[in-house]
Amino acid sequence: MIQYLTYGVSPFQQNCRIVFCSDNSNAVIVDPGDSARELSLELDRLHLNPVAILLTHGHQDHAGGAPELSRILNIDIIGPEKGDAFLLEGMCHQGQMLGLPPVDNFAPDRWVSDNEELDLKLNEPFRVIHTPGHTPGGVCYYLEKSGLLLSGDTLFAGSVGRTDFPRGNARDLVNSITRKIFCLPDGVKVLSGHGPETTVGNEKKDNPSLSYMKRLLE
Repeated sequence: MIQYLTYGVSPFQQNCRIVFCSDNSNAVIVDPGDSARELSLELDRLHLNPVAILLTHGHQDHAGGAPELSRILNIDIIGPEKGDAFLLEGMCHQGQMLGLPPVDNFAPDRWVSDNEELDLKLNEPFRVIHTPGHTPGGVCYYLEKSGLLLSGDTLFAGSVGRTDFPRGNARDLVNSITRKIFCLPDGVKVLSGHGPETTVGNEKKDNPSLSYMKRLLE
């Protein structure tokens, strides 16, 4: 059975998640933007076996702690899609822009691609959904059996990701949400990168930010 825990990390209180299988105790860490040592201690406390780090996109508040956590745990960093290479390769500059501590540039051990299914030893595949817009290489991870979507900064409860960062694109974001995420079942729980959880059905019915953006693009 898939379970998850949420931890607010970085000054932006980004939702880092430890997703684990209660049957075998294997775990992945999704978007460790900061607090690498604290997260490693939490994994020990929970007696979980970390197998990988997943990144939804390349902004520092989501990816900044990944290199250190990877070194501590000796596990691979997976994702995002290669369109975000410029962000990870320029990580040292993001801190200056966002007012965050500096982080060295890095690349993941492997990039992901749209519709790829990741076998992470949690007894359920993680399907990659490429959702450009907030960033060009942003992705969501979908666990169909468990009805979970790790949406990063693509979709929030009542809001959507910003598109005014470098290489963001409002039209791409609207298309990603309406053509890819809204095709999922209404009951799918959306685990966003910031703020509370929501569902696909709730956001299809009422998401003021998405409605406003769509009107601007008409």
